[in-house]
Amino acid sequence: MAQTATLHVKLAPETDSRLAVLAKRRKTSKGQLVRDAISVCYQPDFEDLPVAQRRALAAYEGDYISLGKLAEAMGLHPLAMRSWLAEHNLPEKSAFHALDADHA
Repeated sequence: MAQTATLHVKLAPETDSRLAVLAKRRKTSKGQLVRDAISVCYQPDFEDLPVAQRRALAAYEGDYISLGKLAEAMGLHPLAMRSWLAEHNLPEKSAFHALDADHA
């Protein structure tokens, strides 16, 4: 199992209370919100990617390109791209919504 590190962060009381409200709304902890924010803002795993691939990943995350286009830019098969996204804790974008099945 991967080791974890502890980081203590001081927050302004108003920031702390806003995080508490958001955590409650999302049914998670303040710590998880902070971990998610750090992983979104600082992705050291991606620094080694070529510029074109980092741009493609940013375009995918911004909903500008599809998974297929991202896979093409990364030089992967779409199924391998899905695995890569999962390994890097990145959500897979999907045009499917659970309500779509009701209308099919």
